[in-house]
Amino acid sequence: MMPERENILTVERLKAFYGKSQILFDVDLSVGKGEIVALIGRNGVGKTTTLMSIMGMVEKRDCRILFEGEDITERKPYQIARMGLTFIPDRGGVFPNLTVEENFALSLREGYFTPDYVFEHFPQVRGLLKRKGGQLSGGERRLVGISRGLLTNPRLLVIDEPSEGLAPAIVREIAGVLSHLKKEGLSMLITDQNLPFIMALADRIYIMDNGQIKVSGSKEELPREVIEKYLAV
Repeated sequence: MMPERENILTVERLKAFYGKSQILFDVDLSVGKGEIVALIGRNGVGKTTTLMSIMGMVEKRDCRILFEGEDITERKPYQIARMGLTFIPDRGGVFPNLTVEENFALSLREGYFTPDYVFEHFPQVRGLLKRKGGQLSGGERRLVGISRGLLTNPRLLVIDEPSEGLAPAIVREIAGVLSHLKKEGLSMLITDQNLPFIMALADRIYIMDNGQIKVSGSKEELPREVIEKYLAV
């Protein structure tokens, strides 16, 4: 018998709303310690709303969200972030009017992940320090956003669409860094539509459609045709 997985994040019966419109319907998911979990589906099915709900940025009702065993359902976004749950939005989460160096200074917390760690794994980021966030290309912004997230020294990294719209070389670089972080024990929850990217990284996959989890399992358990069905436009 396989040992029971210890979860760092547990989401139960998540219902989320924008005004009077319900977007998510009883979403259950979990992330084990040291796992990469992928939430996939077409655009508009509720993936980003799920991440923002976990982070306390969207109205939710009649649900429970646990982070390292502590109930964070009613916590404010800044309180959740201080606990070690870091969200990187799909545009990278970079302040456009600040330099990369200033962006890093705002994020830096004492811990294992330091600027030197970032420069070792994303060498080109060092050359961007004096540039403003608004001057970065899409790929540069994504690299800086992930770097910024690491400098908060998270216990769980939540990343929205890390490969979207990027050149294949940048996607491979990001995949390599995330794979390395997984080996170092960092837990991650990722949304993306790039199937090869997800299959190379994820331990488990949740497939979402119309605000609900339709299928879930390890990537070995889920038939590829089922995954492709829910990603097809």
